[in-house]
Amino acid sequence: MYGRECCERGKDNEGRLRVSRTNQADYVRDTVERARALVPTGEVLRADHGVKLAERAPSPGKFRRPRVLRSERRTLGGWLLIPVYWLLRLFTATSWNPLEWLVEAFMERDKKRPGKPFHGGWNSMAGHLARGLVPRTNNPANPATMVMQVTDRRLQIVYVSHVRSFTGNPGPVEAGWATDMRNVTWIRDRSDVVGGDHEIGFVDGSWCTVHFWGEGWSRMSEAFPFRLSHLDPIPNLR
Repeated sequence: MYGRECCERGKDNEGRLRVSRTNQADYVRDTVERARALVPTGEVLRADHGVKLAERAPSPGKFRRPRVLRSERRTLGGWLLIPVYWLLRLFTATSWNPLEWLVEAFMERDKKRPGKPFHGGWNSMAGHLARGLVPRTNNPANPATMVMQVTDRRLQIVYVSHVRSFTGNPGPVEAGWATDMRNVTWIRDRSDVVGGDHEIGFVDGSWCTVHFWGEGWSRMSEAFPFRLSHLDPIPNLR
């Protein structure tokens, strides 16, 4: 379900939820249940699991990443980033802009990583999945937890905020990227590289590597229409 990098339950000075190892099961259950509330009415949930973009995968540049959880309370760290943003906007608004090249080079570039376990452009189906797995929020230092849901009709990403409100209520939960399951053609287990890594392929020939983290990830692929092992070739590569 979810990772083990947890600490003592409570709230820190920015209102972020903290969880001890002994209470990890409650943390996992709460997160999954909150995400399940966004399963569309009439659809059957087949599997769900914590997910992120694989470490080895290329990462889309900042301006390709979706803006999510806009209603989330901004923490102190989020407020401190605002002056940086407006200084950047001030410099980029000038007609002669010595920072223009730097902005494009360092903020809009695609961050490549060794292996490049990704096929298709950023506007392909796999590209949209990859973009959905690196969202932007009000609080970059406290990112949302992402849950991948497989229903009888769709593949969907749900964002779960762990920044609590001033009254102590849980943060927002929001459905993000989704596609009809008929667009998903295969999933390939790549635990030979990293445990939990899986390649997901689509009808347009594109594919993307995601990472299911925490316990129980091996059961996630059972919900997909066509399962491959790392020894099987990637089908219909275009």
